[in-house]
Amino acid sequence: MEPLAYLYIGLAAFLVGFTKTSVGGVGILAVLLMALAIPDETSPGVLLPMLIAADILAVIYFRRSCQWHILFKLIPAALVGVALAYWVLSTSTGYDFSKLIGWVILAMLALDILVTDALRHLVRGRVLTSIIGAIAGAASMVANAAGPIFGIYLLQMGLSKSEFVGTRSWFFLLVNIAKVPFAIGLGITTTQSLTLNLYYLPIILLGAFLGKQLVRYINLKTFKILIRLAVLAAAARLILG
Repeated sequence: MEPLAYLYIGLAAFLVGFTKTSVGGVGILAVLLMALAIPDETSPGVLLPMLIAADILAVIYFRRSCQWHILFKLIPAALVGVALAYWVLSTSTGYDFSKLIGWVILAMLALDILVTDALRHLVRGRVLTSIIGAIAGAASMVANAAGPIFGIYLLQMGLSKSEFVGTRSWFFLLVNIAKVPFAIGLGITTTQSLTLNLYYLPIILLGAFLGKQLVRYINLKTFKILIRLAVLAAAARLILG
């Protein structure tokens, strides 16, 4: 890899830790940075162990705040989505993976921005809950990009901040662990990529610590606008090449 790629991976590792213990939305930027560093189908597989490490930290911080009744509704459908996405990825050839990640990210960003409060209450229905779970699982398997649609769902549950983060943390920990056999089967998570992950573990820990400490000082509205602009720019770069 080029020297700049290692910088991108380092920034991705920091953001992975930061977003898991603070505000959502930053994780998408980490996905894009990893795709810029490793512009092929192995990018999500390299990022996956980093996400699991950060999920474990977040679960430790917020282990008592998970709303399990919400997870029990979502996890089965999410696992179906993971399996379907694995089947598509394992049987598809000849596509540009960087562009695929770019388009998935743009779709998730559009959901986050365009779904209004008037429509958000609809996600409480059982059928739509299953659909959201399946989409979240598929988006996570393809590009580690389920954060926006899962956030849309959780926002309607009337959770406190700690309950929101705790439920989100457990959901992604369980889903990401479930993805590991599929990632190994696709050849995108390997012993070589795991070795690379170990080098960046301290940066993930630093991001998680700072996220927990600084979240109270962040202007969330301004922060989310800046993140969305950065995500838009990075996704456009992937799509346009």
